[in-house]
Amino acid sequence: MPRYTIHVISHTHWDREWYMPFEKHRRRLVMLFDTLLELMENDPDFKHFHADGQIIPIEDYLEIRPHRREQIRRAAAEGKLSLGPWYVLQDEFLTSGEANVRNMMLGLQLVRQYGEPISLGYLPDSFGNISQMPQILRGFGIDNAVFGRGINRWQEQHDPGDEPGARGYKSELIWRAPDGSEVLGIFMANWYSNAMTIPTEPDQVLEYVQGVRDASLRYATVSHLLFMNGCDHTPSQPDVTAAIQRANEQLDDAILIHSNFTDYIAAVRAEANDLQVYEGEMRSEHTDGWGTLTNVLSSRIYQKQANWRCQTLLEKWVEPFSAFAWKMGGSYDSDLIWYAWKVLMQNHPHDSICGCSCDEVHREMDIRFEKCQSLSEQLASEAVTYIAQQVSIRDLFDRAVQIVVFNPINVERREMAIATVDFPEDAPIANLSVLNADGEPVPSSILEDMGRVWDYELPEVGFRVPYHTRRLRVAFLADVPPTGYATYQVLPTQEPQSGSQPVDALENECLRVEILDDGRLNIMDRQSGISFKGLHQLQDDLDVGDEYNYRAPERNEIISPYASDTMVGPILSNDVFSQCTIETQLRLRGEPMPVTYTLILMKGSRRLHVRLEVYNTHTNHRLRVLFPTDLQTEAASADGQFDVVRRRVIPWKGWKNPSNCQPQQMFVDISDNEKGLTIANRGLPEYEILRDGHNTIAITLLRAVHQLGDWGVFPTPDAQCQGTYTFEYAIIPHARTLEMSEADLQARAFNVPLSVAQVKGNDGTLPPHGSLVNLQPSKLVLSCVKKAEDRDSLIVRFYNPYAEAQDAVLSSQFPIQRAYLCNLAEERQDAVDCVDDRIMLRVPPKKIVTCELV
Repeated sequence: MPRYTIHVISHTHWDREWYMPFEKHRRRLVMLFDTLLELMENDPDFKHFHADGQIIPIEDYLEIRPHRREQIRRAAAEGKLSLGPWYVLQDEFLTSGEANVRNMMLGLQLVRQYGEPISLGYLPDSFGNISQMPQILRGFGIDNAVFGRGINRWQEQHDPGDEPGARGYKSELIWRAPDGSEVLGIFMANWYSNAMTIPTEPDQVLEYVQGVRDASLRYATVSHLLFMNGCDHTPSQPDVTAAIQRANEQLDDAILIHSNFTDYIAAVRAEANDLQVYEGEMRSEHTDGWGTLTNVLSSRIYQKQANWRCQTLLEKWVEPFSAFAWKMGGSYDSDLIWYAWKVLMQNHPHDSICGCSCDEVHREMDIRFEKCQSLSEQLASEAVTYIAQQVSIRDLFDRAVQIVVFNPINVERREMAIATVDFPEDAPIANLSVLNADGEPVPSSILEDMGRVWDYELPEVGFRVPYHTRRLRVAFLADVPPTGYATYQVLPTQEPQSGSQPVDALENECLRVEILDDGRLNIMDRQSGISFKGLHQLQDDLDVGDEYNYRAPERNEIISPYASDTMVGPILSNDVFSQCTIETQLRLRGEPMPVTYTLILMKGSRRLHVRLEVYNTHTNHRLRVLFPTDLQTEAASADGQFDVVRRRVIPWKGWKNPSNCQPQQMFVDISDNEKGLTIANRGLPEYEILRDGHNTIAITLLRAVHQLGDWGVFPTPDAQCQGTYTFEYAIIPHARTLEMSEADLQARAFNVPLSVAQVKGNDGTLPPHGSLVNLQPSKLVLSCVKKAEDRDSLIVRFYNPYAEAQDAVLSSQFPIQRAYLCNLAEERQDAVDCVDDRIMLRVPPKKIVTCELV
């Protein structure tokens, strides 16, 4: 009887767009499936083809060959073709937690048009794997994960004194999320092409199979071995069944079967025991540091910023406020919302969002981002405008404009809102006064008087209506409840504007900022007395790498601005904020490159907002901004997907990559027990904690390179990112640890500015301010509010990012008749007690919670 069963799985790894543009790759995709379907019809021994764990290749194929739809369904029904479960094979770190969830939701929806989805957590080529992926997979009823990157292979020879994990991992293991969720992990230690083409020649097949078998046995813990028969863009090997037959004729200790992942994983699970356990994210921690291609985090940074804008619009504005509007009698256009998500997720494959494809690919991505953003802005505007019409606003003054300010996060906020307000075109306006719901003036300042402007309306019934209006932009300090709204009125006055006036210091009640001659900053927290010095040092250096990896040349040039090149403008202050603009130069290779940044400090704010603009004329370089902390700590915290991840500062001794860049979502923080520094960002996903003795936080603003890299020579002139770029981030000093401070709440607020809608013809009944949904405490993160997919109810999702359990109180302005806990597929699990339209839950550490409110 054979000792080993070898599961040969025919597959392709389909990068939808990469070193060729999408349509050229699709031409080969059409050829692949044409040939595959013919092979399935003509070879009864061809049992199965694994379609890469994503449904989008099937969609792309059927868009060209719609008449093959029934053949696809038949192949799936006969078990010859696996479908899904993902929509696309995404990069996990460059897409949000909710985007990862939508990816699976959409994939499952689309798969069911053709057949049953495979229950497989397939992540073959993700550039590392996020900590909460086992919990996400479990949320969809998937109990396994198959992956190829992020951990090190098992070493027979090792140093007994090495730290845990340094010896590596076998092919079969348990992968555990921070909340304790576990899946069976299949680590493709020999990659997803270890049996790419099995020879059929009798004098070659035995040696080949034995070689692949022996390589697999180095890492195997069971007698079932995985032969991945395929690779990037490869069609199915047409004579694979003949190769299997000839191998079986010569093997005496193993049998090859043409298999599939469902049968393979079931066989492994039946035999596996006492497996190694890997906990948390997979970032190649115990490798040489090159395998997760970490600097894709900063390639083509403009598309990371576009992705941030689109994800924020969909998650924080379109879905929740469309759901709230629906609860008030409006509409929730699920079809359009899913269309926007679908367009966005077509930019989420790892070679796309990572910025590591040819220029043609990224030009097409720009169009998708623009489409998604345009539609999302329209849907969000419709939703908040509808809700604003339902709010009761006391008409205190005849000539006042009524506005409603919206806050999409579960944090009470007192901060700057910016409203664009329209008055009659001939209105005499010298100044504006902003009043709260009680008629009390709040601090405000006119930002721009646009004068008489032309615009138009598109009524629901009838023809378009052009008009002229007097339009102004005004900033004011707004107080807005968590996940709620507040009403204000803007009144024209004849009082002269005070405007912004020069002051001696950039400071408010919380922070004092000293600007040095070279543009660096010293910041002191006025309440706690803590301070940080030498912050915001710009640094430009050479990069001879590619779209995947930063590489410094042997003789690098590292430069920062000189005081002689730096001009610090006057500090101007008004009733809402103070600001100072600094102009400087970066002289890489002796060539000056202009940089301008504005420091913005709101009244009462604990964060310093920085808006930096660079006109990039340098090539093959990396621009970063540095924040030395001088804190003695061994780890930093970074916002991640349903998690705040702790990462070590100094990598293990086997790390060969000179840099140790890591991903972030909204912020990165480094703290000791007395104080800390948080840097929040808007669409800047790469940071590094420098091993410079100061634990300096380095945020990458721009990386310009000349080539794609990897296996060929693909010039990418667009990846040099020439032209004007704008970056926004915030500096947040705090006392104590991140968990004990409010710095993370400040960072989340910075990431999602308040939104304002002007009300016309208001006759609503809602109170003038309130929370639409309120989740407390604010340390819990509200990540999703949407209408349920197949029921008339609200889905509310939140998570606990920290290591201490929290007692959650979830309430709603809308009556709650019943409440349920659901999984991520929105399937009801358990009923939850509801009292006075509130539910109370104990949320374990790192747990994702999905509630349904009926």
